[in-house]
Amino acid sequence: MTAVKGSKSIRVMLVDDVPQRSARVEEKLIAEGFEVIARLASAAGLLFQIEQQRPDVVLIDLSSPGRDVLDSLSVINSHNPTPVVMFCEEQDQRFIEEAVDAGVTAYMVGGVHPDRVKPVIDVAMAQFKSFQALRQALDSTREQLESLSLIDTAKRRLMGEHNISEEAAHKMLRTLSMDTNQSLPQAAKAVIRILNQNHKDPRRL
Repeated sequence: MTAVKGSKSIRVMLVDDVPQRSARVEEKLIAEGFEVIARLASAAGLLFQIEQQRPDVVLIDLSSPGRDVLDSLSVINSHNPTPVVMFCEEQDQRFIEEAVDAGVTAYMVGGVHPDRVKPVIDVAMAQFKSFQALRQALDSTREQLESLSLIDTAKRRLMGEHNISEEAAHKMLRTLSMDTNQSLPQAAKAVIRILNQNHKDPRRL
């Protein structure tokens, strides 16, 4: 994903505690067609800034990023996932793993260099897009498995409660779903709740 003339510019937030370097990077990004929406000299208020300005990508180059930086990125990754590139001299494997777990898309050992920042952003945004697609697919699969588990549990409970076959239990569950205008998993959840509480006939729902 690149900044193409005539298309919407990619909005970049710079977090760099070296003003001269930050200025050079900003100049290079603007020349490449990016829009630099903010230049922050520290990570103070980073969570608030990202939430307010909603950048397309965040570049972080700090001499000693603290735990609070990773905590902020973790919150962003949970509630508003955003591509993050971190340039850092820290080569400790544990810190790198924690940074990735917090939502850092690309971790680059060493300081940001104006001439290499564009390809790094391109790769990071492509990786981010692929990761998000994978996460959505996993979430969808997890939801499907949970739904199937609910339906299977409800059928087994109905079979035991009414001494009926699996086919009859499924038909009863499907009828309940239609009568109450619920999805099949929602109806299954209701059946399990009712049977757990009062052992009532689910046909009375």
